[in-house]
Amino acid sequence: MKRIRYTGSSGALLALAIAGLAACAGAPKETRIDSVERRLIMPEGGARYEMAAHQAFAYPAPRDNASPVFPADYPARELAPTTLCVSFVVDERGEPTQVNPLTQEGCAPAEQFALLRDAMLAAVNGWRFEPAMFCDYPDAATRDRDWNGQGCAGETVEARVVPVSLAYAFTFSLRNGKGEVAAAKR
Repeated sequence: MKRIRYTGSSGALLALAIAGLAACAGAPKETRIDSVERRLIMPEGGARYEMAAHQAFAYPAPRDNASPVFPADYPARELAPTTLCVSFVVDERGEPTQVNPLTQEGCAPAEQFALLRDAMLAAVNGWRFEPAMFCDYPDAATRDRDWNGQGCAGETVEARVVPVSLAYAFTFSLRNGKGEVAAAKR
């Protein structure tokens, strides 16, 4: 009888084969793949703070704000990438107020996607931010030297917390089966 000599580890090869078979046997026939992408957008007609050369603006900084969770009970099996938008004000405490669906070009009508809208609004209502700040320095040279872009910094700065309007776009998509979920870009 002729013996075959293995140059690799037969135990590792056997374990790999068993794992592959187990993965195939246990795989469901349909796999739900859902995705939610978010991005900050500029609302149409949004007002801006005007600043002098000695002033700086510190944008509100998000505190671990999770994207909406795709609704588990969504009734359809497929959903092409669908973008819903929301606008809100980050108040002086860093909390979202006046949270509402936003209707503008590139945003689907929220009333047509009630489950997605509700998931979006619930997520945003739970968000928290470091509030926005308006920084007043004695002069432009002091501002250029002391401001770090992440808040009012320096000894001679006067900081004012200010409310800011923000808008986000969320792209929801759902595919049943295999393949990669691609988020729509605007």
